[in-house]
Amino acid sequence: MTKTLGGKILACVVAIFVVVIGVIVTYNYISSSSQISTLFRSIQRGILDASYTTIDITMNVEAKQHLNAVAEQIVALDKNDVIAQRRVLMTAEELIKYPSMYIVYENDGKVILQDYHPEVGIENLSSNFDNVGLDLRDRFWYKETKEKKQGIVSSTYISSAGNYKGQRLVTATYPLIKNGEFIGVIGMDLFVGDFQKRFENFEREELPNLDVYITDTSGKIFSHKDPAIVESTTETEAEKALKEALKKAPEGEFNYNHNNEDRVGFYKQFPFGWTIVSVTTQSDYTNAINKQFFISTAIALVLLVVGAMFLVVFVKKLVAPIHSIQSGLNSFFDFINHKTQDISTINVNTSDEFGQMAKAINENILATKQGLDQDKQAVKESVETVGIVENGNLTARITANPRNPQLIELKNVLN
Repeated sequence: MTKTLGGKILACVVAIFVVVIGVIVTYNYISSSSQISTLFRSIQRGILDASYTTIDITMNVEAKQHLNAVAEQIVALDKNDVIAQRRVLMTAEELIKYPSMYIVYENDGKVILQDYHPEVGIENLSSNFDNVGLDLRDRFWYKETKEKKQGIVSSTYISSAGNYKGQRLVTATYPLIKNGEFIGVIGMDLFVGDFQKRFENFEREELPNLDVYITDTSGKIFSHKDPAIVESTTETEAEKALKEALKKAPEGEFNYNHNNEDRVGFYKQFPFGWTIVSVTTQSDYTNAINKQFFISTAIALVLLVVGAMFLVVFVKKLVAPIHSIQSGLNSFFDFINHKTQDISTINVNTSDEFGQMAKAINENILATKQGLDQDKQAVKESVETVGIVENGNLTARITANPRNPQLIELKNVLN
């Protein structure tokens, strides 16, 4: 194919196309890699921010507001009016569905523990303080609230008292201040198991391996879609890496390896000490980049094949006059070499260089044919004249006008 002019043109153009498309695909791959990475990081950060907001509203904003409102009502009551205090706690539980609320007094350690039971009416409330079997003033959340004189959100723990004993809870507290004096702590327990249900709303198909999890103030993961990670008693690589990152900044990005997979995560620490993380595998990024590269390459190959097909048709049409000119010249040479008795002109109906070339060749073909015809007639008459002269008629003359200079000279000699 490359031996013909059309083949050479086609090969050159296709080669140029391949180089150009290759450069474009390579540039597109590099550009897409950066854009996809930026986009996915933005998505991951957006998921982190949304997850942070929903937890912050629950644990920081709403919890403080609710506890503050309840605390104001409690300090306005008589400490020994247990039923009135239980009514306040029960009303708050019914509104917000907190599993348990309680009051611990500073001077004697007395406790009012009110678990949420929808079936229990106000008329069934106990008028006695509760005996929980231990001094709750020794609990870390009580001591920290007393020391800071402000509400806290604790690390997660396994409840040791109440109807939810043995379950993983978190405690939110608020100090009871009456006439400027610390008189105790009001607290409420919250389940942490339903946080992952909220995060399910933020899942994106672009990041199939995305995890959103929360660590408590000790750095332990307590909310994760994988229960095995929550129940693990050994420090995970994620927890180690996050602790190191938190030493540098309360918000940022970190990387670690889990189950032989490189992971990239973004984290943000809450004011009360928890940290929320959105993390995914590096393969989510690379798979998307490779997918885009495959699509771009496939499109480029399809365009190359389609373009080559159109190019073949175009080149064939472009070089078609050359074949006509070549055929016409071969016919002309056969004619002047006496291989054929007739000749035809070249049929090229274009106004480009090929058309001009064909026109010039046709003019010369016609002129040459006319000259050869004249020479042929002159030779014929010369032969006839020689015959007449041989018969003794010396007045015979050649009347034909040859074009060949040698035949003209011969005519003049014979005449």
